[in-house]
Amino acid sequence: MDNRSCKQGELFLSAPNTEGNVWPRQLCSAFERRAETPNEVRQGWYCRYVDFHLDKPRSLDVGVCYWPKKIVS
Repeated sequence: MDNRSCKQGELFLSAPNTEGNVWPRQLCSAFERRAETPNEVRQGWYCRYVDFHLDKPRSLDVGVCYWPKKIVS
């Protein structure tokens, strides 16, 4: 599977979709949870490598993966 063509319904990505879209519920093997995320939560919305513009006035519906660069702590 080419991760650049992933769709929202595909919840597990075989590898990070670097510089590609990540839907809030998607997950890949490089997932690393943000500091305040409960241990049982594993979704792209909570990944340190995905930018959903949480530091902006309006967050994005679809994030961008910047793996291996951490976006948030």
